[in-house]
Amino acid sequence: MTKGPPVTFRTILRALAPALLLAGLSAAAHAGAVEDCRSTAQVTNASLLAACTAVIDGKQASASDTAYAYYRRALVGSANPQADQALIMADVSKAIELDPRLMEAFAFRALGYNRALQHDKAIADLSSAIALAPDRWGLYSLRAMIEAQKKDDKAAIADFKAALARNPPASSADMIRQRISKLEQKSAQ
Repeated sequence: MTKGPPVTFRTILRALAPALLLAGLSAAAHAGAVEDCRSTAQVTNASLLAACTAVIDGKQASASDTAYAYYRRALVGSANPQADQALIMADVSKAIELDPRLMEAFAFRALGYNRALQHDKAIADLSSAIALAPDRWGLYSLRAMIEAQKKDDKAAIADFKAALARNPPASSADMIRQRISKLEQKSAQ
């Protein structure tokens, strides 16, 4: 057995330095992509899509960050009228799979289901969103509008009243009261 130089912490550190540097750069780039994807600053849709896709493709993010990246990519992608709606729905569904507490993803997917005239699925997603955020008046109002589209006036009135009970802004409250009045008049006929 030949003796070489003694193995010290410094020797090990020198040997690992390039790998540690690359890992550090990778982690820093990943952290930047997560931050960019979550940013509320005014940036282009293209840069948001790139940042969120980097988070998803990097496979280093937490489940929560990855879920948000899928949700945000779906949200930003939906701004493009030529976007593939199936891909958008797949992204938002993946977000919900990864983080079933992401209320915004349920609400957004409900809009997609409503657009596809899948009202029952939209109502189910809004019910899930309401279970996560019961104080959000807008969720009740949105569910009421979909129930009204289904001609379920009784459920729509109940949800509009639930929205009012959560103190929406005055202009929204006025609109909700008008919708309740119209639905009640229609039901009385």
